[in-house]
Amino acid sequence: MNQEIKEGLSAAGVNMKEALERLMNNEMLLERLLIKFKADKNFPGLEKALGEQNYEEAFHCAHTLKGVAGNLGMKKLMEADIVVVEKLRSQNYDGLEADMEEVRAAYNSVMDVIQKMG
Repeated sequence: MNQEIKEGLSAAGVNMKEALERLMNNEMLLERLLIKFKADKNFPGLEKALGEQNYEEAFHCAHTLKGVAGNLGMKKLMEADIVVVEKLRSQNYDGLEADMEEVRAAYNSVMDVIQKMG
């Protein structure tokens, strides 16, 4: 993983040190997992479920996304997503769209860097 990608990931809210510690400092494994994250369906699923007001499915997608983001050190995405998860868990939908803007921004900034990885 080149320095530009590492800096881009850090700027996008990825805690590289934490992610690498979780993977026994295996940088190639982290790179493979980040590239695999492109195919993860939880963010699009969350957007679709919210659009359909299917809050049970939205919760499932948001909760899974939170775990995946956390495991990959995507702190900014995980923290934004926690707000959405907790609102869905408590069935409090006030301001959910504004909270989703934070999740969307964090997701897109991470994906912009991952797209450059291959």
